[in-house]
Amino acid sequence: MTPPNAQPSLHELTARFLANRAASPVDPIESEVQPHEVIGGFQAPVKATWDEATAALRFLGVSPEKLACPPEWAAFVALETDLVLVPLAAGFFPQRFRKLPGQVAQAKHRSVSQVPGFSGLRGWVRKALKSGSPTHLLIAAGIAAQLGDWADAETALSEAEAVCTGDWNAALKNQRAAVAWLKGEAVVARQQWAQLDHPTSAFNRSFGMVSGHEKNDELLAATKDLPETSGWRHLASLYQLLPTG
Repeated sequence: MTPPNAQPSLHELTARFLANRAASPVDPIESEVQPHEVIGGFQAPVKATWDEATAALRFLGVSPEKLACPPEWAAFVALETDLVLVPLAAGFFPQRFRKLPGQVAQAKHRSVSQVPGFSGLRGWVRKALKSGSPTHLLIAAGIAAQLGDWADAETALSEAEAVCTGDWNAALKNQRAAVAWLKGEAVVARQQWAQLDHPTSAFNRSFGMVSGHEKNDELLAATKDLPETSGWRHLASLYQLLPTG
């Protein structure tokens, strides 16, 4: 049970939203409880977001290194963004989604703009480029893309080619598509995700689908494959209800 003065977790907000939706199937904009109605004050736990930032690698069947949070991660987590459809990939976390349903319906997909500041986090990314570690490189690619540092993101992906072999290859392909998505290259991203036959990638394959039936089939496949405790599973449930096509 959440203490009276504590912010509800993503899991609790989602559960309340889905319960209200089932009890009264009205337009999500009009429902009393929305997962991100606390958009101005919701603070996601830093450790939880970092765990979720490496979750995609585990879901794709590899064992990532256990890394400490990079510098300025807490400030990065709190960063406001226009990103509506958050790809399930290394360096991303479901709490990044902060749009209300009406905003989701009206949003247009476009390239992420470069974010000023974050010299400490950018320093971590540049160090990761020389690490030779698939975990470091893929997470660095995701963070660099969210900061709008496309050269660093592409360098991370290029360096990862040599070390992301075997089971890691699917994680690299998924990451390439995620970076393309943030660059505004939606068609390229969808084509790359379409080539990945994995339930985790079904989450991302749902992005931009015109048919609600096809979108929900993909999200349902992803939901079944994701742990109940994962914020990504709750986000997939929300995407099934919101007009994200």
